[in-house]
Amino acid sequence: MSHKLVPDAKSINFRTDDMSQLSEVERSLALEQARLQLEQRAQGGMNAYLVSLELVEDDPQEVQESLVELGSLVRSLGDEPVGVTVQKRSRIVPATLIGTGKAEELRTSAQELKIDYVVFDQELSPSQVRNLETIIERPVLDRAGVILQIFRKNAKTREAKTQVEIAHLEYLAPRISNSWIAFERQRGGGSGGTRLKGAGETQLELDKRRIREKIISLRKELERIQTERSTQRKLRSEEFNVVLVGYTNAGKTTLMNALTDSQLSAKDALFETLDSAVRTLKGAHNPKVLVTDTVGFIRSIPHGLVASFRSTLQEAARADLLVHVVDVSHPRYKDHIRITDDVLKEVGAGDVDRMYVFNKIDSLKGEPRLGKILARAYKNAVCLSAQQPDDIRKLREALFQHFSKNMLELSLQVAYDNAVLMAAIYAHSRILSTEWTDENAHFKIRVSRAAARRYFAQLLSQEERASLGLTLDEEEEHLTPNTENQRP
Repeated sequence: MSHKLVPDAKSINFRTDDMSQLSEVERSLALEQARLQLEQRAQGGMNAYLVSLELVEDDPQEVQESLVELGSLVRSLGDEPVGVTVQKRSRIVPATLIGTGKAEELRTSAQELKIDYVVFDQELSPSQVRNLETIIERPVLDRAGVILQIFRKNAKTREAKTQVEIAHLEYLAPRISNSWIAFERQRGGGSGGTRLKGAGETQLELDKRRIREKIISLRKELERIQTERSTQRKLRSEEFNVVLVGYTNAGKTTLMNALTDSQLSAKDALFETLDSAVRTLKGAHNPKVLVTDTVGFIRSIPHGLVASFRSTLQEAARADLLVHVVDVSHPRYKDHIRITDDVLKEVGAGDVDRMYVFNKIDSLKGEPRLGKILARAYKNAVCLSAQQPDDIRKLREALFQHFSKNMLELSLQVAYDNAVLMAAIYAHSRILSTEWTDENAHFKIRVSRAAARRYFAQLLSQEERASLGLTLDEEEEHLTPNTENQRP
């Protein structure tokens, strides 16, 4: 079949054209082109229609709030939700999720409101997407598809782009359109009306194979990147590591900027931060306290994204302290806490020490006792506004106090000619006192357990190491600075 019979992509305008005037092949190919334009566009400006299904067992208020969040996701793409509908049903329709009559209503609404695409708040199967697009005559996304588009838009680093691309291809593979098969329907088939396998099906299979090969290649690239990250992490092992976690748009990056005097982008948008950033806590003395910002969480986050971002999220599992940032002004902040905790458990960070920071406290009026209530309900809780310098100073001091309680206090004697050990003391410990004698320097220091093992454990007797819980393996013995003849 000649490709000249296929409508020019630029000639189809979903906002004005009547798709019913097109043939089956033309509609299929026009939808395919619209879907590609939706996925590959570089900017926003499209109109979306939001759809949700409310079953008998669902909480109507939760359904509405989830739709509001879906609208925020669409706006994060730079698009505008211009319509919304909720269908109440006793059960799901397997083929289309919603009823066929409702889907036909959506087609009419899409034409009247000049809709570019339709977004469902529930997860859709590939067959449901195809069936809905056939009826509605517009590209159809589910919540996971919108989140993936936001991640693709906001990914900046090589690692984030690779992780997002893997998740996107895994999401796309089962959803490849059957447009190529539509060509074959025009060719007829063999005897008895049986359609022969033709070039269309071969192309579909070829596309799926290319996607699988691309995923394999990207995973190998991600492994190389993760090896680099592991090396960087080892270099930071002596410092305390604070990792900011929380629901998306809770204010993590704003808090990160305030704690570290950074200038990271902190727009009021969902998933503005995808790339982990590491900065030094302002005012920290030895050992340094590093603060890591991470991607935010959200309800119904695509499983593929959690899997692809596992290496990034595992920063939380290796943290000395998790600072769980919560937007306390949100009416369902408790649900946000639960969702974040669930993801942390999934990546192996469920047992890491945690401090709850209830942010945006200044947005609440008439709640003077809220701080005390939260302090009783959540262990190690702090209420603040990331916009208030006094609150940030209090949080910074709380972080210092937390790590001070977990530092070891050592007394060391060091010969003056041991420059390596002297440098390690000044670089990796907090010096409490110093006494200089004719032959040695006597230091009393506070130090992290990791730095104590790496730099100072060989200065201690076996009994002292055992009492402090410091055990050495062969690698750490080689890493310890020369301490020969340094004990009295």
